[in-house]
Amino acid sequence: MQTVQNATQLVSAPYAVPVGIYEVRITASYWSSYFQLSDKTVIVNTTVNVTWSELVAGIEGSQSIINASANETVRLSAYNLTYDLSIPSTGDKSGMILEWRCKRASEMWPSQLSTQSYLPHNGTSSGCFGDVGPGILGFAAGLWELTFNTGYLEPLVYYNIEFVVTKGSRSGSEIASLFIREPLAPVLAIRSVTYH
Repeated sequence: MQTVQNATQLVSAPYAVPVGIYEVRITASYWSSYFQLSDKTVIVNTTVNVTWSELVAGIEGSQSIINASANETVRLSAYNLTYDLSIPSTGDKSGMILEWRCKRASEMWPSQLSTQSYLPHNGTSSGCFGDVGPGILGFAAGLWELTFNTGYLEPLVYYNIEFVVTKGSRSGSEIASLFIREPLAPVLAIRSVTYH
């Protein structure tokens, strides 16, 4: 319990009050050395609910569609843009659980996500790296960076790669859109050699 005397406002520093519900009692009264003013006191009670702040998740460079060529290495990083608003330092990542997910843009996220492996696309028109459809990228579990080669994805397809961070009951997410351009046709040249 804290009491502040002769104050017109109660100010709390950022991050100084733990999560919880608090009762604030304000007592206002007149004081005089000549008159009896004890009946001129007013007491007002109010409550303040201090809640958890959001988790902010971000992927560097995910503000627009990432256009990638076939057989190009794509690197997505979420470390610098992911933080807990309830902690003063954006560099404190303690307690965060990370997960990368992937699907084709035309697909819906299922309620139960299966684990995707890092395998070449097999032509089933589902998911990202295998034939299990949208899912969690098992090869990227717990990593702040996701690196893969676009040769494992199908060209001319839009993909959604989602980064999800959780901490306790809170979560945040960010989606990067990725488009794989059609590979260039091979260059073919014919040289004629005549032998005598």
